[in-house]
Amino acid sequence: MTQRELFKVKSIVLKNGGYREKEILNNPYTVERSETWNDEHKVLNVYSTPDETGHCDGFSVDISQGKICG
Repeated sequence: MTQRELFKVKSIVLKNGGYREKEILNNPYTVERSETWNDEHKVLNVYSTPDETGHCDGFSVDISQGKICG
């Protein structure tokens, strides 16, 4: 993950994100590339750290389109 990609994720969330997405970014999180990575769509998955049951909250951001998509 490049710093530029992380910056784009944060910018998109600050502009378009709701409480849930912003809360995930305000705590420890991880970012992974999704299977959707081509000229038209570059989707990154953002996950919170697992809770005591192993559950992670998450969402997806398409940095090519500038949208939260999942």
